Amino acid sequence: MKKVIVLFAIVVFAACSNNKARPDSAIETGREFIRASLDGDFKTAEALLVNDSENKQLFESYKRFYNKMPQQEKSNYKKASYQINKLDEVNDSTTVINYSNSYMKKPMDIKVVKSNGLWSVDFKFFE
Repeated sequence: MKKVIVLFAIVVFAACSNNKARPDSAIETGREFIRASLDGDFKTAEALLVNDSENKQLFESYKRFYNKMPQQEKSNYKKASYQINKLDEVNDSTTVINYSNSYMKKPMDIKVVKSNGLWSVDFKFFE
């Protein structure tokens, strides 16, 4: 019985330590998505997307584009810092974040929406 309890505790601990807490605000969701995208951390970025087929298809296209980049360019994105230029809280469930990174220096927008209590990035907004 003691072995079962120890095994159960190990499994629970391992499961909990692998689950990163999801951001609980629009700005934190946007920041985590931006950083993950710059780093090529697709697992983290994809977990923050609105879960629908169009978002998934667009994100798959983005991943293919990123993976075709020369290694030096990927490295430049990873080294880049980013700056939030403007935060537009459209309403209580929609925020548009305008940001730029130190590599491209081009202002870009991302849309973060709240649905079922979770903030997620609407990748369709990039179109």
